[in-house]
Amino acid sequence: MATLSPGERYKLLVNTVTPRPIAWTVTQDSDGVVNCAPHSFFNVLSNRPPLIALGLMPHPEGGDKDTARNIRAAGEFTVALVSEVDAEAMNLTAIDAPPGTDELALADVATRPASKVKPPLIAAAPVTMECRTWQLIEPAPGNLIVLGEVLAMHIDDAFLGDENGKLRIDTPAMKLIGRTHGTGSYVRNGDSFEMKRKAWPLPEG
Repeated sequence: MATLSPGERYKLLVNTVTPRPIAWTVTQDSDGVVNCAPHSFFNVLSNRPPLIALGLMPHPEGGDKDTARNIRAAGEFTVALVSEVDAEAMNLTAIDAPPGTDELALADVATRPASKVKPPLIAAAPVTMECRTWQLIEPAPGNLIVLGEVLAMHIDDAFLGDENGKLRIDTPAMKLIGRTHGTGSYVRNGDSFEMKRKAWPLPEG
């Protein structure tokens, strides 16, 4: 890896580490201007405290993009998971718009107020999270890893149920999508299979 350019490393990583969930991230600047962008360098890392990670890339011309700039300044953001229904709108918010553009308005995406942070929630998303910066890590100038503490999570009632007295979440019904290899390649998370976890000791034979 030390002999490769950042672009070559990026290509190797995104074409092999798949599928990657999409963090449809909403931030807000000090003037109240809302920004929205999807990120696939994203995952959950901990439950004590509940932490998610965002990997934010720099602007091609250098410096922070709006998401990183707003998170550095305000320390708050919301994340929505993306369903097939919202795929086109999510893709439009990824457009390389000038700084200060309200991508939610551009893509005609409705929002609703969050309960604990200023940036709004994407109303149609099956799952949204309200987050506060827990730690910022800058491995290289312009590259920012955001560890965000999840303060609140919202799941559409349509995907919640009860199974033998325990909470059941109908994840397949959410029809979430993820990023995979190449530019513009996505995967439907509904295409899954089950494999029971083994218990120790293993049976003989």
